Amino acid sequence: MTPDNHAYDNAELRASTIAAVRYVVKLKLPRARWELVAEIIEAAVAAAAAGNWERLRQATGELMLISPVRILKGDEQPIESADQRIFERTNVLIDSLQSMRPAAPDETDGTGR
Repeated sequence: MTPDNHAYDNAELRASTIAAVRYVVKLKLPRARWELVAEIIEAAVAAAAAGNWERLRQATGELMLISPVRILKGDEQPIESADQRIFERTNVLIDSLQSMRPAAPDETDGTGR
């Protein structure tokens, strides 16, 4: 693979990751699923910070498998929107990928949340 193809692949991966997180944060999911989403987003942030393209690719694939809840059984948790922390970490990830600067593993919007 030439360096130009590698850069193109990374740009395509960044675009796919951004599209996946933007889609996922619009979903309504049970709390347990949001906890899984938060873990995946943290892994993606860490991968971006380390420049680990393979781990970012894996996290992106995991995000792409998250789907909305279509049917709830009587004993299942209610569905809810993403919490503020997930939105903040998503924004950190998107900003990092768009600007090509590494994201700090626990960087937030400066409020310490």
